[in-house]
Amino acid sequence: MTVWNQLEPLLALVQKPARYIGCEDGAQTPDHTPEAVAWLLGYPDTYEIGLPNQGLQILYEIINERPDGVAERTYAPWTDMEAQLRAHGVPLFSVDSHRAASDFDILAFNLSAELTYTNVVNMIDLAGCPIRSADRTADDLLVGVGGHCTYNPEPIAGFVDFVVLGDGEEVVGEITAVVAEWKASGRAERIDVLRALTGVTGVYVPALYDAVFNDGMLVEIVPNDPAVAAVVEKRTIADLGAWPYPKNQLVPLTEVVHDRLNVEVFRGCTRGCRFCQAGMITRPVRERPAEQVRTMVSDGLR
Repeated sequence: MTVWNQLEPLLALVQKPARYIGCEDGAQTPDHTPEAVAWLLGYPDTYEIGLPNQGLQILYEIINERPDGVAERTYAPWTDMEAQLRAHGVPLFSVDSHRAASDFDILAFNLSAELTYTNVVNMIDLAGCPIRSADRTADDLLVGVGGHCTYNPEPIAGFVDFVVLGDGEEVVGEITAVVAEWKASGRAERIDVLRALTGVTGVYVPALYDAVFNDGMLVEIVPNDPAVAAVVEKRTIADLGAWPYPKNQLVPLTEVVHDRLNVEVFRGCTRGCRFCQAGMITRPVRERPAEQVRTMVSDGLR
């Protein structure tokens, strides 16, 4: 269901309506079919902050290349638009086709900074989805998170259904396959798909684990379901050259924070500085072939 007819009159009432209209060069409006798993990829900050995020753009393209998946984007509305959405009963929507969030199967967030957690909760609420994962049913969205902040998932564990640790290029395809099978079975019990997701390397399902605290300090995380592994290992792609994404970078219609062409030359860091989160959690170092870098730069500038 598109909310464009409800949204369009609100654009004249807010700052920077270009945040919400989509239509950028590189944007996609995939065909939704009953069988395909529909991802709504969210960045829990404004359009200007979220659009340049390369992780979201990479997954956006990878999912849309799959025959069993479609992906669209959403960003946190600024306070003026949020007030209008709530006042007029308009839910969170994608900027690509302006479909309501409830039309999707998965609402997945990129967590790049802890200060965006409140926006995650707010966007879940705007989507019309129960805020706490324990209150959701088989008819509700599956809410997932990925990104650097997920290496400490417990602060947000009560609000999400699954957490992806590590690189997302391969894992999104496996998650798509699991959810597609669940949909084909008639979307039975929600716990069934959650258990199935634990079979994907790199996926942590908080509902199937208990966090143990001692005097307010987290001591350990233990399974509460015999079917899940005691340890969840992060996902690492071995060959960065096998994933030459994004191939068609989004060109915004308004000014954004990183208004430039971004090409990932390598992932990981050889320095090993103990104070640097990114350098520690993105190991090992993987370099993109030089010729591929040249091609990506050349294609991106066209």
